[in-house]
Amino acid sequence: MVLAVVALTAFAGWRLARAALGVAGLWLDAGPLWAVLAVVALALFRFSIPLRIGVLLGSISLLGWPWYLGLILAAPRLLLVLPGYVSALLAHIRHPRPNWPSVQPHG
Repeated sequence: MVLAVVALTAFAGWRLARAALGVAGLWLDAGPLWAVLAVVALALFRFSIPLRIGVLLGSISLLGWPWYLGLILAAPRLLLVLPGYVSALLAHIRHPRPNWPSVQPHG
């Protein structure tokens, strides 16, 4: 029980810190209007893409990280999804769909 509370508290802290970095990044690079709009979009519509862009911008400009580390911080699921996309693309290149004409029924 204690471990679950600690884990959920750490996860909430991580999310809040990432949101703060996103707001600061948007505020610095795009202006205060975009930062406020990103917070409103997240609060009202649960639309987090502007805030993720802010995390990327904030990690590059505020923390001085390279763009790929900022991208991993902004969208960590890309590490899990990208290999599947690459393998699907390679499978499509290696085994393309045939260009056979469609079979017309005799009528």
